[in-house]
Amino acid sequence: MPELPEVETVVRTLEQKIHNRIIESVDIIYERIVDYPDATAFSACLKGQKFETFDRRGKFLVFNLTDYVMIAHLRMEGKFYVYPEHREPDKHTHIVFKLDKGELHYNDVRKFGRFWLYEKGQPLKALESLGYEPFDEKLNSEWLKSYCQHKNTPIKTQLLDQSMIAGIGNIYANEICFDVRINPMHPACFVSREKWDQIIESTRKILAEAIKAGGTTIRSYTSSLGVTGMFQQNLHVHSRAHEKCECGTEIKKCFVNGRGTYYCPNCQKEKALFAAVTGNIGSGKSTVSELIKEQGYPVISCDEINSQLWLDNEIRAEIRRITGEDEKKEVSRVIYSDPEIKEKLEEYLHGLIWQRVREFYEEHIHDPAVFVEVPLLFETDWYRRFDCNILVTCSVETAVERLQRTRNMSRENIMAVLNNQTPDSEKRAVADRVIDNDSTLDKLSIAVEKMLGDIVKFRQEKADK
Repeated sequence: MPELPEVETVVRTLEQKIHNRIIESVDIIYERIVDYPDATAFSACLKGQKFETFDRRGKFLVFNLTDYVMIAHLRMEGKFYVYPEHREPDKHTHIVFKLDKGELHYNDVRKFGRFWLYEKGQPLKALESLGYEPFDEKLNSEWLKSYCQHKNTPIKTQLLDQSMIAGIGNIYANEICFDVRINPMHPACFVSREKWDQIIESTRKILAEAIKAGGTTIRSYTSSLGVTGMFQQNLHVHSRAHEKCECGTEIKKCFVNGRGTYYCPNCQKEKALFAAVTGNIGSGKSTVSELIKEQGYPVISCDEINSQLWLDNEIRAEIRRITGEDEKKEVSRVIYSDPEIKEKLEEYLHGLIWQRVREFYEEHIHDPAVFVEVPLLFETDWYRRFDCNILVTCSVETAVERLQRTRNMSRENIMAVLNNQTPDSEKRAVADRVIDNDSTLDKLSIAVEKMLGDIVKFRQEKADK
C-alpha cells in the first residue's frame, strides 16, 4: 500500500501535470469506487470544476477544486495516469476525468481505492478519524505517552494506527523501529517519553528522506506518473529477511498482527522493562519497593545510592568545592539559602546517581524488569526516561500518622515537607500506574502483585509471541 511519501509524490506530480485543468466530464466505470456521494452526484458535481490546489492528509490525496474538495485513497493498487489526449480505458480503469486538456484515469487492479466529494465548508468525514501529521509541531512525546497509556498493542502495530499518526505504513514502521532500536513487539504502553521523542525524530527524518527520494517502489507501487521511488535503496530491514544487518546479524521476519515485520534480533533485542517507583514522603514507596524485591525483581534506591556517594572521599571533596561544606547538615543549610549552589550540587549528584542507575540496569538488562525507587521522579525530568512510572499515594492523614510513628516527626515538619513536594493530583496525571496505600500491608501486597501481573507478565507474554 502506498504510504505517506508515495502519496506525497503522487500529489506533487499531479500538481505539476493537472494544476488549473478543468473537468469537463467524469465517466465512472465502477460505481463502488465512489464512497460519497453516489456516483451520479459525484459526476454531476465535478463538471466544470478546476483543480486549484493539491494537498495530502495521511495517505489520502486532497484535491481542492473550485467549489468542492475531492478526496482519494489509493489503498493497495490505486494509480493515476495522465494522458495528453483521449485514451480508451483498459480493464482496470474505473474513473475517467475528461479535462479541458487531456484526461486523468484512475486505475485499480483490486478495486480497493475510494473517492469522496464534499462541498467546501462541509466537514470532511473521510478524514475525521486521522491523527496528527508526522510533521505537525503539536505531535509530541507527552501526547503519545498519554494516548498509548492503556494500549497493550506492540509498538510496531501502534505506529500503523492512523488515528494516532497519519501516514505511516508497514514499510516505514519497520524502518522506524529499527532506527530507534526498539523491538517491534515492545508494548506501546511501556515506551518512555524519551523513546517517543526518538520515534518522532526518526519518523520525520525517514519520511522526509523518502519523500525526497520519491517514495519506495516495492512490488506493484509506482507513482504511475513518470516518477519512480528510490528510497528502497536506503531500507535497513524491510524486505531484507536473511540478509545481514549492518551489525552482522541476520535480519529476521515475523508477523505482528498479520503484518510482515522485519527486525534485527541484535540491534532490536527486547530489554528489561525500566520502571520507576515514586511517591511523596510517608506514601510507602519504600515498602512497595521491598515488596517488589521480595517477588524476585531487581530494585535499586536512589536514596541509598546518594548515601553511598557521601562515603566517597573524592565525591565529598567535590561537594565541598561546590558548597564550601562537606557535612550533610551544613550542605543542606547552604543549598536551601542559595538556589544557584543547590542547582550546581543537584546537577553533580544527580549525574552520579543516574550513572549508577544505568549501570544497575545494564547488569540486569535480561531480567523481565528493573525497578528504581526515585523520590523526586516528577520534580525532575527523570520521569521521561522510564518505560513505566509507578506512583504510590496515600491521604495526608495517613502520611502524618506513619511519619509520626516511624520517624517521630512533628505534624508541622511533615506538612512543611509535603507542601514542598508536587501534589499527588498532578503526579497522577502523568503516572502510568497508581497504587493507593491507605490500608493494610496485606492489601498493599495484593496491589503490588496485581501491578506486577499487569506490567511484567503482560510484557513477558508479548516477548514470548
